[in-house]
Amino acid sequence: MDSSRVLEEIDLARCRAQWSTLPDLIKKYKKAHPEDQVLEITVSAEVELIRILNENKKIPEHESKGWDSIHQNDKPNRIALLSRVDPPKVQSILNRLESIIEKKQDDWQVQLSKILLARIYFETGQYKLALLSLQNLALRAEDVQSGYGLVQLVQARAIKGMCLELQEDYAPAIDAYESAWEAVGAQPQERGIMLSFWIEECLYRGTLTRLRLNHSVKQTLGMMRAYLQLVSSHWSPQWRMFRRWVLFKYYTDYVVSTFKNGTYIPPNDNKLPVEKAAFEEISSLMNLYRHLFSLITPLISTKSKSIHGLSLSRTMVHAYDVLGWGETSHVRRVLQFLYQVKNVTFNNPTVTRYMFFTLMRLGSLEEAKLSLRSYLDILGVPDVDSQWIHSQSDRQTDLTLLIGSLKSKMVETEETSDDVLDVLSASIQLYGHEEQNGQLATFLSDLALELVNDNGDSISSEKRSKLYRIRGAAYSLLASHSEEHLDRASYHEMAAKSLEMAAELDPNDWKAHYELGLQKAIMRDTHAAIQSAHQSIKLNPQPTASWHLLALLYSCKRTDNLSKAIQSLEAGLQMSYSSKYELDTTSSQGIPVFSWTEGEHTSSELYEKAETYMSLRMTQTALLEAVQGPDVAMKQYEELFSTYTQLTYKLGLSPQQLLLKQLENEKEVPSSPSTPSRKSSISLLRRTSDSSFSSLTGGRRRASSVEEKKSPVESNGSLRRAESDTDELSDDSALTGSTLTRTSSRRLRKQSRKMQRSASVRVDSAESRKKSLQLIDLGMARRIGTAAAAPAQHNGTSVRQDSSRSLANGSDTKSSAVSLASLLTPAYSKGSLRSNSISGRSNSVVATRDGLVISTFQQHQQAFELRKKTRWQSLLVTLWLMSAQTFLRAGRLDEVNKAIGEAEQLGLGDPGVWHQLGQLSLKVQEFMKQKKNITANDLKVIKEMNHVSIDAFEKALTLDPEHVPSQVAKATRLIESDEWELAEGLLEEITLGLGWDSAQAWYQQAQVMQHHHDFEQTKACLLYSLELADTEPIRS
Repeated sequence: MDSSRVLEEIDLARCRAQWSTLPDLIKKYKKAHPEDQVLEITVSAEVELIRILNENKKIPEHESKGWDSIHQNDKPNRIALLSRVDPPKVQSILNRLESIIEKKQDDWQVQLSKILLARIYFETGQYKLALLSLQNLALRAEDVQSGYGLVQLVQARAIKGMCLELQEDYAPAIDAYESAWEAVGAQPQERGIMLSFWIEECLYRGTLTRLRLNHSVKQTLGMMRAYLQLVSSHWSPQWRMFRRWVLFKYYTDYVVSTFKNGTYIPPNDNKLPVEKAAFEEISSLMNLYRHLFSLITPLISTKSKSIHGLSLSRTMVHAYDVLGWGETSHVRRVLQFLYQVKNVTFNNPTVTRYMFFTLMRLGSLEEAKLSLRSYLDILGVPDVDSQWIHSQSDRQTDLTLLIGSLKSKMVETEETSDDVLDVLSASIQLYGHEEQNGQLATFLSDLALELVNDNGDSISSEKRSKLYRIRGAAYSLLASHSEEHLDRASYHEMAAKSLEMAAELDPNDWKAHYELGLQKAIMRDTHAAIQSAHQSIKLNPQPTASWHLLALLYSCKRTDNLSKAIQSLEAGLQMSYSSKYELDTTSSQGIPVFSWTEGEHTSSELYEKAETYMSLRMTQTALLEAVQGPDVAMKQYEELFSTYTQLTYKLGLSPQQLLLKQLENEKEVPSSPSTPSRKSSISLLRRTSDSSFSSLTGGRRRASSVEEKKSPVESNGSLRRAESDTDELSDDSALTGSTLTRTSSRRLRKQSRKMQRSASVRVDSAESRKKSLQLIDLGMARRIGTAAAAPAQHNGTSVRQDSSRSLANGSDTKSSAVSLASLLTPAYSKGSLRSNSISGRSNSVVATRDGLVISTFQQHQQAFELRKKTRWQSLLVTLWLMSAQTFLRAGRLDEVNKAIGEAEQLGLGDPGVWHQLGQLSLKVQEFMKQKKNITANDLKVIKEMNHVSIDAFEKALTLDPEHVPSQVAKATRLIESDEWELAEGLLEEITLGLGWDSAQAWYQQAQVMQHHHDFEQTKACLLYSLELADTEPIRS
């Protein structure tokens, strides 16, 4: 064999650590070059050294696979080192090397022999001799740019650095490690086990040493990134696992700490903003960290699996809590890992707590409730979702017992009070805001407050204030759902006291003052409510909800200051454009549903902002109508509907966006083995969105006169306009097929064509669907339109504006079933209380326009989205009904018919739609009766309208037996029919129940009392009715 070929094989075998093949190769080389003793002795000595190290088990057999358990407890100030070899064991090797080095001083190969000599001294603990061997080493990086020569150069610098570090001479040690990395970095094509071994040594020890010495952020992160770069490369199988584990943890903690204190420096090649660069760096690191966990777990004990899984979970969650959680696809990967850790930690409360918050971030509310129950079960609070059934008087006793059990379990599991309080706060949000379960929300808030009081002053005043605030909101929610008037009064009082305490504990919290103002408004204390609203705005003028509340309060008859109300709304709208609360260009797609990271966008926040903004604009229109009349207000509806269209795109609720999302979701891996398929819910979501969006495009069956006259639209015209407008708002919301694969694009086009073909089918089949739902005769809308045309043309009359303000506030147009709070967006308080939303009455199902019901447990990952989508669609129904009321007051009955027809198409399950149909039929009767010459046909129409109104109100009560406006309308009919006993019973049920704040109900109750000649009760009812009417805002 050619001698040069043998040299190459020797070099390659040394690079690959193939020590068993070297003796034969050396024999071949010696046969060809008997005079070259330096290489022969050096290689033989190295092979012997490795043998001795293995025989003494200084390097475990599985270290070649990356195993190095002695490093699992490494710290910057204490890095483990293998036990040193006894010098006598290597003395013969040492003698041979020293002899050949002394004889062959001028041989270039001797320089490499000196490095082996230094290693022998290092392995035997003779660090000064090792440094002395390297002191006069005549070896430069330019001389060895490849092969084992490069390995020995890096080895020499690694040994030098370690010897200096062990002698606490840190500065030159760091220089040695850095120079080794520079040599490797300059030769990226070089690979090999031994090069990997020594450069890992340099970067590992160099990074921990920099952390120990608190070196500059740039230097420390530079070395950490070098380590990450190599561990992500082809060398990763050779890099020792526990070293990686240790360094990944310190790397993560360092990035998080520098980000928090503002000293973080992004990588040179990363041009992203600091926040995104930090998140991207941590995400890459976490992917490697989680993969490393899966490699380690098969090789360690059960207890160690639990320890390592918990450690990684804590590190990961803390990092994301600081830097943000990123898109939902990333959050799902975190959830997958937490399921993996859960299997090895045996119901550890910390992991369960992390799963609860992660599921909340994903909007998987049903699974979040299961995790919450499991967490509290572990901590000694069993069956939490049945605790609230105990009476209020027994609750304090129950809480005292539960706190004792909770505290003992907290000591056992090392859960802190802050941990438990964070979970309880989020659970109150879950059951209060999302589930509208006031009973359970108040129980959880009482439990949290009991824990706070038990901990004395260890809980900060800010956290105490927050807990009192959400407790007040929970009790206000409970009061709004309470049908017992004594309980309701008690709950309202508890809500007010809790909110007053929140404002006292943290006077600078604008939310506490806002919530207090809202509660005072509900309790009809207008003056106190205005003071709290002003204080909230003074502390933070940016949130539009405070301005909206103030405007509504000024619109009450008691304050009677519409000019201030308009000014407040204008200020709120100005803030919505100029502050961070503005409807910015953030897309709702792919971002978490909820977040507890400051500054992180969430889809719930975007939905809330959109609803707040639309509600603000609707109130502005109502005020404009009150001041200038319905004819002026009608001109505002075109812009309102256009704004709704743009926001629909922004929220990702257009048919095209939902279709794209369906295709993307079908590719995703479920978050856990128990996660059911979501395909059916997506298709339902898309179909429902089609029906919602069709009312905003040229494809609608009945068009509003506003759009007919002011914005004539051809087929799909408004859709294209909305796309153009939305492009200016958000680049993210204009999704295109280019983001999908070719297959997905073809599928998108195919399904889009199917959607277009089925559009007419959906319209044509609308009547059959309604009949299948056993609705009342929907032809009445057509009859109403026919009947309405006659008086409108013959009389040429419109409703006079003589009392535009009273009409705007008139009892026939108000819905006390929707509280003042449903127009606002507090932390969670009272939003959508007693809502007439089409979202359904049950927490376990979501109703769609198609009449189908989706279990939120089976479709848990879509539960939040479906709920918000139906709520957003109900806002459109409200907008159509509001426009119908304006047209009605303007005497434009044909337009009323069209507007209610649109609402009818969207809100078949909305009692408010049927109530408005009933009101319209009554108004038609009134017009017909005003005719000078009433014909037989007119009498027939009047009689028919009377039956239609009765049927409409009954249908509303069928959909919602507690729909207060329809109950009041029914009571009115009973009084007109002289059925006083039935009216009295119904009105007593209304005024003692959810209609306690209906001025019209109390007025009718006064009529009943007057009929019975009970004038004292008549006076009391009239005075209370007047008080309610005086404190009723322009929109309720």
